Amino acid sequence: MKEQDSISRRNFLIKAGTILGATALVPLSGCSPRPAESENSEEQAVRETTSATTIPYTQYASGGVPSDLQAVILFENANATFTKYQVAFTSCTCRDAAVNYSSVMYTEILNTKETPDEASIRQISFAKNDGYTVGAWGDSNPVHGQPTYTQEYLDDVFVQKFVEVTKKDVDAWGGYGTQIAKVDVDAVAGATVSTSNITSVIQSLFSYHAEKYYQG
Repeated sequence: MKEQDSISRRNFLIKAGTILGATALVPLSGCSPRPAESENSEEQAVRETTSATTIPYTQYASGGVPSDLQAVILFENANATFTKYQVAFTSCTCRDAAVNYSSVMYTEILNTKETPDEASIRQISFAKNDGYTVGAWGDSNPVHGQPTYTQEYLDDVFVQKFVEVTKKDVDAWGGYGTQIAKVDVDAVAGATVSTSNITSVIQSLFSYHAEKYYQG
């Protein structure tokens, strides 16, 4: 009886092993790897713009003390006419480090002018654009010591003045304490640090844009 049980058990194990071995040779459709697919242009564009790109710019503290910092391009999307950017940079280094927040500037720069110097700003915002929150105002609101210098006020008398401004216009900027030709110096006299740093970042972004979209 024991001998029969032993034979039966051995036969069962042999059959089980045969079944398992055969199963291992059959590909399982749910676990088999998908064949490699070529990346379409949209997927490639997303992949290429998800890695951070930095651009150097001059950051100014009170009194015009300069520092060499890096702004970060968070988003870049080009079409046949213009390129959209979101750029993050430190708003101010003259405050306590605990409130050195970053600003995010959204801007669109044209790709289709005859020369890079003619490339101009199509849109710019530190808040919303076409129903999307595309920017962030990291500076004080209102500007410290200037209760009337709210974000809305500076958007009106300073930020929106950059629409249609060209690379050539910004390259002519005189640096800390000065303004581009379209900006009324007296209207922003109490926001020298904020306006100088924003202009500096725009100048740097124009250089990056010209090199990438106007070469060749």
